[in-house]
Amino acid sequence: MNKTAKYHESENLIAHISDFLDFIGNARYNGTANVLIHSGHLTEDFFNLKSGVAGEYLQKLSNYVMRAAIILDETHLEQPRFREMVFEANRSGDIAYFKDKETAFSWLTG
Repeated sequence: MNKTAKYHESENLIAHISDFLDFIGNARYNGTANVLIHSGHLTEDFFNLKSGVAGEYLQKLSNYVMRAAIILDETHLEQPRFREMVFEANRSGDIAYFKDKETAFSWLTG
């Protein structure tokens, strides 16, 4: 196990808050507060803001002082309310959304 990881990357579906907590807990265990999340590992509820899932996950990131880069599929930005949240998050500094892994990696490790 790499105790000096620069970031922890999602590899499995994050379907419930318990999965998300396990994911960020594993990041901390591996010595990092940076996480890289692929949109394909998130359920559609994350992108439906009425479900509250995105807010719950983002609040956990804030509570545990984590930085997150989330790689989005273009189709997710077609939803106006979600797109607004993405633009607001990208201005905050600790959570950012990207279209590709290279840019997300650069932001996390830069």
